[in-house]
Amino acid sequence: MNARVRLGIAGFDHPHVLRFAPMLAADPRVELAWIAEDGANRAAATTMAERLSVPLLAEPATDVDAAYLAVRPGRHLAVVRRLAPAGVHLLVDKPIALTAEDGQAIVEEAARSGVRLMVPFNPRGQVGPRLVRERIERGELGEIRLVHVVKVGKVPLTIPGIDASWLTDPAEAGFGGFGDIGMHAMDALRWLIGTGARRVYARIHRGARPELSVDSIGTATIEWVGGAVSTLTAGWANPDGYPSFLDARFEVVGTLGAARVDHPYQEIRVADMSRSERLAAARTDAAWSLDAFIDSVRFDRPPPISGEDGLRALELMLACYQSASTGEPVELA
Repeated sequence: MNARVRLGIAGFDHPHVLRFAPMLAADPRVELAWIAEDGANRAAATTMAERLSVPLLAEPATDVDAAYLAVRPGRHLAVVRRLAPAGVHLLVDKPIALTAEDGQAIVEEAARSGVRLMVPFNPRGQVGPRLVRERIERGELGEIRLVHVVKVGKVPLTIPGIDASWLTDPAEAGFGGFGDIGMHAMDALRWLIGTGARRVYARIHRGARPELSVDSIGTATIEWVGGAVSTLTAGWANPDGYPSFLDARFEVVGTLGAARVDHPYQEIRVADMSRSERLAAARTDAAWSLDAFIDSVRFDRPPPISGEDGLRALELMLACYQSASTGEPVELA
């Protein structure tokens, strides 16, 4: 495809849309055709559509080459079934679905319709984790034995410009803080370790923000085929007054070496004798995800993160919640 990719934005619920929409509108490879929203965020979608000079629709149309799905995850399957048979390629935000059955149905619908399907997981596009992955691929760290990830942020109720309260509704979000923020890390663990998980044990609770109706934080231990072990702590642990919205750390230990990423967003701090200042962090993940998806459509090639990757991350997260519910490990393989 040599022409620009004609792309629509289906929904305005996922907070990623606040970054993705302006970036898509500014991309010379893309013709942003419309934004479709008829729910709680219609006012926010109207403001964005007017800002970007694109039409606002009530429902996604099939007159596009591709679509970014920012609807609530429980609606993903219905929108995929509307768009995929019309040949619309799909960038479906995480989680791919609320259940493994719906996730599998989305993967199958995309395959049956012959369209590209990608899930934008942030760590794959961040400089630090990508450098670690390159060293793993070159064998510099040897066989991976331990990966430790901490990924914590603020409750999404504080995000300006969008009503993200649905993320604290278990019927709409499916998960709480551990699932919301930890889903990115689940994919990163699979990507870094390179094998499937075989056993999961997790503790997930509301301790950090007990006033919420969903969990706020959790920790999981995952054993992997081949012998690696990982730990993941994730959730809404940062208080509203915390200086940054999101913090993350990755540690990888192998038989020949180790690597650590203290802040994937390349945070820069400067100081003199009397004060310090935090400069704006450089975020490469959104641009990387959009570049990868757009080029997969333009050049008819598989995206670097597949629908299957999104499904596997969902299955791991569901196993964590099952373990936390029963208090027992969950066997996967």
